[in-house]
Amino acid sequence: MNRFRWGAAALVALAVLISAVVYFKSSKETQAAPSTRDVPRLDGKWIRFSSDFAKRSNIVLAPCSEGTLAPIVSVTGTVAFDPQRVAAIGSRIAGRVRRIAKQAGDAVEAGEVVAEIESADVGSAQAAVTAARAKVDAAAANETRQKGLAEQGAATTREMELAHEAATVARADLAAAEQRLKAMGTALGTGVVVLTSPIAGKIVEVGASRGQYVEPTFTVARVANIDNLWIELAVFERELLHVHDNDAVEISPQSNQSVVRKGHVAHVGDVIDKDTRSAPVRVVVENDGSLRPGQSVLAKIHTVHTTAKELLVPIDAVATVDGKPTIFVAHDETSVEPRSVVLGPRDSQHVVVSQGLALGDRIVVTGVFALKSEVFR
Repeated sequence: MNRFRWGAAALVALAVLISAVVYFKSSKETQAAPSTRDVPRLDGKWIRFSSDFAKRSNIVLAPCSEGTLAPIVSVTGTVAFDPQRVAAIGSRIAGRVRRIAKQAGDAVEAGEVVAEIESADVGSAQAAVTAARAKVDAAAANETRQKGLAEQGAATTREMELAHEAATVARADLAAAEQRLKAMGTALGTGVVVLTSPIAGKIVEVGASRGQYVEPTFTVARVANIDNLWIELAVFERELLHVHDNDAVEISPQSNQSVVRKGHVAHVGDVIDKDTRSAPVRVVVENDGSLRPGQSVLAKIHTVHTTAKELLVPIDAVATVDGKPTIFVAHDETSVEPRSVVLGPRDSQHVVVSQGLALGDRIVVTGVFALKSEVFR
């Protein structure tokens, strides 16, 4: 019986030993098994890949060619008021705000009241008009009397001339007093200065409140017509030569580039800023309410003047590697070299390569993303 138990135990131990050996061998073979993942690999300066990967990733090679393009100049800018469609409204004299008739966002017509100002100067100006009118009446009466006396021989010609001169001076003083009152923005008997809008539009700013004391230099409100706006751009010197008056422009807010407004170049600056190496470019655009003064926008200027014949590649052929524009240049059908290049102007489909490629170089034109994402993670 003991002999049987010892034999069974030996068989169990042998089975455990065989299982351990098999497991260890299998584990070792698994660890030693080479990877079968079919991806590009970096070999020196070349990226090598299989023909299956090229087919699967739709990698297509094509030679570089020469051609011309009408560049699209992309630049950021700021929305601004058209100076001819904006007006600052302020008092011509110092005084205290009596009433604010319009608030920011209100529509206003030309000549409509925006605010009223009370001022002690108005009372003085009105008193001056009343006094000047009294002097005119007195001088006119004296002139008439002296003329009658002169005709009767009871007054000299000199006395008649002096009376006429005094009446003329009095009328001139009255005209000056009335003009001063008018310049204040008020009329005789009203007692307040009425501030009206010189243009039709929308109140975009109110800078005063009722009871506030204001000086003649203070802007009480600002009104603007924002149906047409300016887009102020700063175009770099190297791109400026492509931009001309009346070039078509597409404007999109930075916050929502799906919104596109069309405009045209109205002015190209004549002076290059020595610090930024750029010049101002003004674009005029009709506004449907999607643009606001002060807003940041992206502008795409569609130039109409083509470049000279230059080396062109498809835009999709360019990748960014380590912050530099890079093109994959073919060595053969399954190996390419990532080469840094210098880019020039572009249109909607092609971009000029000014340095880094030669005419006839074969490059990857599709499948660029697959190469970049697998090698340059």
